[in-house]
Amino acid sequence: MNRTPAFVLLLLFFLLLHTSCYRIMLTRIDTAGMSRMRVGAPGLSNMEYARRLSADGWPADSLNTAAAVGYLNDDEKNLILAHNLVRHNPQKFAELYVTEYIAYFRGREFHYPGLRKILLTREGARPAIDLYHQLLRTEPMDLLYPTPGLHKSARLYMDYLIENDARGHDGLGGIGSRVSQFGLWKTKIGENISYGNFSAHDALLFLLIDDQVRDRSHRKVILLPEFRYVGTAKGMHPSFPAGHSYVINYADYFTEHQ
Repeated sequence: MNRTPAFVLLLLFFLLLHTSCYRIMLTRIDTAGMSRMRVGAPGLSNMEYARRLSADGWPADSLNTAAAVGYLNDDEKNLILAHNLVRHNPQKFAELYVTEYIAYFRGREFHYPGLRKILLTREGARPAIDLYHQLLRTEPMDLLYPTPGLHKSARLYMDYLIENDARGHDGLGGIGSRVSQFGLWKTKIGENISYGNFSAHDALLFLLIDDQVRDRSHRKVILLPEFRYVGTAKGMHPSFPAGHSYVINYADYFTEHQ
């Protein structure tokens, strides 16, 4: 009589358990409470983005720390405001916006409403579901405030990536060398780069979801409590012409060069 080895049966048991737990996790997410305001719609001015957030119950005026900054465009301001949403109230962000994005997945396809383009992801909804549950356990943290030096650092690198059709974080000597050109930082700095986004809100969501990034490193940077200062730069990367790309620099301490 042929007998299935015990370790094979054990492996099948754990695979079934993992699949069952994943399905249970998915069914527990109620997308009925997701936002209907389309805060991630392309082309929103900073004023309109803040207005829609206020309609969703956010204290948008206090979270919009870049509203009066003259050196940032609307999308660069919106990206900072989007960061402050998830840092101010991770649970609310999960319920309104992560559930919204989960609802757009069809297997590995991401169907954004109103756009004919279908984004093919590597992992499907799984990392978005993981993000939802992580944010429910995340404590609120300090807001991010814009600073000219970090914007200049991000702009320098955005221009470099565009001119050289490049990707990654190592160009121009690395982030430490680039940030140091414009100011003094002490303990922690970070950088996220998002390519080909529908809007600034989308850029933040996709960095948080972090499809096919095993350690979810972009998510970790956004949710690092020590960060206080931020700089954002928007550009059109030649390899991602369907949307805008962003470089985002972060620091826990930053003093401008005089």
